[in-house]
Amino acid sequence: MEASCSLYSGSSMQSLLTGVRDSNPEPRVAIIGHRGCGKNIVTAHGLVCDGRPSVMENTIVSFNLAASNGADFVEFDVQVTKDGHPVIFHDDFMIMNDKKLDCLLHKRICDMTLEEFTQVGFRKEPQRVTKPLYRMIKDGSYSPWNVSIDDSLCTLEQAFAQVSPLVGFNIELKFDDFNHIANEELRRVIDAVLKVVKESNRGRKVFFSSFHPDAIILLRQEQSFYPALFLTNGVSDKYPDSRRNSLMAAVEVCLTGNLQGIVSEVNAILQLPEVVETIKAAGLTLLTYGDLNNVAEIFHFQESLGVDGVIVDHVPEMVLELLKNKALAVGLVSH
Repeated sequence: MEASCSLYSGSSMQSLLTGVRDSNPEPRVAIIGHRGCGKNIVTAHGLVCDGRPSVMENTIVSFNLAASNGADFVEFDVQVTKDGHPVIFHDDFMIMNDKKLDCLLHKRICDMTLEEFTQVGFRKEPQRVTKPLYRMIKDGSYSPWNVSIDDSLCTLEQAFAQVSPLVGFNIELKFDDFNHIANEELRRVIDAVLKVVKESNRGRKVFFSSFHPDAIILLRQEQSFYPALFLTNGVSDKYPDSRRNSLMAAVEVCLTGNLQGIVSEVNAILQLPEVVETIKAAGLTLLTYGDLNNVAEIFHFQESLGVDGVIVDHVPEMVLELLKNKALAVGLVSH
C-alpha cells in the first residue's frame, strides 16, 4: 500500500528511534511511553495503587503528556471496529456499565461500530450518551476505571491529527492472544490501519509491532516503508503458538519474515543478557517492555547491553535518567 520503499536496519533504525528532538543525534536508548504516559492500574473500588497521578491510557492527553516530558515515541494498541475504523484501546473486551439494562456489558472492538465505541467512557461533550468504563481486576471482580486525569477514547486518525509531531508512534496491532484469527480478519485490520497511516501521516516517525506473528509478517509484506517488529514474552510456554515462547524463536520469525526487530519482555533479557549480542549480530533492533523498565538500575543495565529502546510507564523519570547518564558521560555532573 505504500509506494515508497525505505527499509530500516542497523544505524537507520536507530536514527528513527531517537526521534526528531536531536538535531545531531548520537546512538542512545530511545524512551517509548507505554500507552502514552503509562498504563492504568485499577484495583478494588477503582483505586490506583502505584502512588502516582494517573492519566487515562491510550488517549490524546496521555500521548501529549508523554511528548511534553521528552518521550521519543508513544506505544499504543490499535484495534478495528466492525465498520472498519482503527481505534486505540488495549483490552480484549470493553467492559461498560449499561445503565438502561442495569448490567455490565462485555464487547470486543471488532463487534462494535465506531459510534458505539465513542459512547463509552469519558466524554468532553456532556450531552453525549456514555457508558462508564470498568475493568476486571486480579481477583476476577470488576471495578470502575477511575483515573486522576480523564480523556475520551480516540481513533488512530485523531491521534495523527492531535498529538504533538515531536513524538513518534509505535503502533501495536492488537489481537486475541489465544483464539485463532482468520487470515481474512488479519487482512481487514491491517488494510484499515495502513489506509489511515497513509492518509493521515505527515512525516511523523512510525513503526509497527504485534504479538501475532502472522499479522506482523503480513503487514511487512503489505508495505516496506515502515519498520515492523515482533513482540514476544521471550521466555514463556503458555501460548499455543511456539513462535511466541522464546527469544530465539522470535529471531527466527524476524529473519524468515524480513522484520526489523524484536520487542521483548525485559525479564527475558535479564535472565539471558548474552542474547542481546545474538540479536544484534542478526542485524535486528531490540526494544523491551515491562514493569522493571521503570527501575533506574535496570534501565542503565540495558543501556550497557546495547538495547535500542525501552517502553516505560514512568516517562519523566526515565527521561531524567537518560539525561543524567548523558551528563555523566560528558563530565557535567559527578556520581
